[in-house]
Amino acid sequence: MSRLQLLILWILALGAGFYYFNSKDVPDSISNKTELEVGSQIVPSDLIETVDSLTVISGDDKASLKKLDGRWVVSEKGDFPANYDSINQIIGALREAKVAQSVVATDEYYDRFNLDPATEEDGEQPDTILLEKDGKESSTIFLGKTRESTGGSGGRAGRFVRLSNDESGVYVVQESFSFLNASPDNWINKSLTPLKEGVVKMEVTAPNDESFKSWTVSRESVRDDFIVEGLGEKEETKSSETAALKNLLAGATFTELITSDDYKKRANEKAARQLKATDSTGTTFSITVTPEKKTEEKEEKKEDGSNPTPAPAVDYFVSIEILNGPTKPEPIAADASVQEKAVYAERVNNLADVSTGVNRMRKTYEGRYFLVSEATIGSLNKNRGELIQPKEEEKKPVSVATPPIRVPSPGDKAVNSPPLPGINTPPPSIARPKETQNKPKIEAVTPPIQVPPIPNKPKGEETTPEPVEPAESEKDSPAE
Repeated sequence: MSRLQLLILWILALGAGFYYFNSKDVPDSISNKTELEVGSQIVPSDLIETVDSLTVISGDDKASLKKLDGRWVVSEKGDFPANYDSINQIIGALREAKVAQSVVATDEYYDRFNLDPATEEDGEQPDTILLEKDGKESSTIFLGKTRESTGGSGGRAGRFVRLSNDESGVYVVQESFSFLNASPDNWINKSLTPLKEGVVKMEVTAPNDESFKSWTVSRESVRDDFIVEGLGEKEETKSSETAALKNLLAGATFTELITSDDYKKRANEKAARQLKATDSTGTTFSITVTPEKKTEEKEEKKEDGSNPTPAPAVDYFVSIEILNGPTKPEPIAADASVQEKAVYAERVNNLADVSTGVNRMRKTYEGRYFLVSEATIGSLNKNRGELIQPKEEEKKPVSVATPPIRVPSPGDKAVNSPPLPGINTPPPSIARPKETQNKPKIEAVTPPIQVPPIPNKPKGEETTPEPVEPAESEKDSPAE
C-alpha cells in the first residue's frame, strides 16, 4: 500500500470519527421522528380536566395533592385544604404547554438536558410532575434545563421536558414552570377565617393570668358597634378601641401550620387568652390564643450609651374549636320592615349551606395550631380598662340671643337707631327729661347792701357839703 493510499485512509477515518462525535454531542434537532409533533399538547386535555391526584417533586421536597370530597388537599399536612390559586396555576400551565420543538434523543443523552431522574449529582435531577387518575399513574412529566434565548437579549425560550411514556426524544415547550415549588407549606390554603360571618358577642378571659380582667362585648347585628357589658354609671364604651374587634379573624391569614409537639415546646400557656365568640349565624367558637415563648438572649451592655435594640415581635398560636353549629333564626314580628323580612328569609334559605360550611370548618381547624402575627389578634390582649372611658357629662346648651337690627327705610327718621356703617351722622341732641320741665327756675338774688350812717359832729362845725361835679367823660370833652 502506497503512502498516498494510507494517507487517504487516515483522512477518511478521521472524518468519520469527527462526524460521529459531532452527531452524538448535537442530536438532530429538526427531526420529526418523535411521537409528538410541533404544536401538540404534552398532556392530553381529557387527562388534565379529570386528574384527581397531583404530585410535585423537586430535589428532596415533595408535595402530594389529591381530591378529597371534591376539594384539593395536601397529604403531607394531614389533608389540609390546598391553595386553589396554586392548583389552578399548575393545571393551567400543563394545559398551555405545547411542543415548540422536538429533539430525537435516547436515554444516554438525557443527562445533557438535566432529564435523567437516576442521576446522583446535586442540582442535576429534573423536577417531576406526576398525574394520577382514579388512583392510577397516568402521566409523568420531567422538567429539565431552561432553554436560553438565541436572540441576544438573554431571555428564556422555554424548557426541555420529557414524558415517562415517550422514549422517542425530548421536547421544548414555551412554558418555563418557574413558579413550581415542591414545599408542602407553599401549597396549603393559609386563610384563617372562622368568624367570616361576623361576630356579635365576645367573651375574653385569661385562665392562667390573674392580673387580667375579663371583659365581654356584644352588639345587636353586624352593622352595629360593640358595647362593653357591665358598665358603671360613669363609664362608657371607647368606640375607637372596640372597632378593631369587628373584623377579628374574619379575613386573617396564618404563616405556618404547627404540629402539637412543636406547639408544646414553643407556647407560653401562662399568658394564653380564651375567646368565646358567637357569630351572626348562631355558631359558637372557642378560640385559644397563646403567645410564643421569648428567646432568651444575653445581650452585652453597651458602654457608648446608644439606644438598645427593640424587642422582636411576638407571634401567637391559635387553636379553634366549634362548640355548636348554626341555629335557626328567631321568627320576626308581624310588623317588621321589608328589609328585616328579606334578611330573615335569606338566613332560613341559607341555613343548610351554612351548616355544611361549619362542618367543613370543624374538619379543617380542630386539632391544629396556626401561627399568626401579633397584629392579627392584638385586640384580644387589651385589658378591660382599655375598652372603656369616663362618661362625659351632658352640658345644657347655652342660648345667646342677638337683638334684631332694624334696617331703616328712606322715609324713616333715624331716632335712637344705630348709625349704618360708612355713614357720618350728626351727634344726637340731648333732650331735657320730662320730669324736670315743670320745675320752677332757680334765680340768684343778691341781698341789699347797707351803707353805715355818718358819725355825728358838733353843730358849729356843721358845714354844707360842696356839691360834687360829675367827671367829664372823654366823649363830652371838647376836642383840643
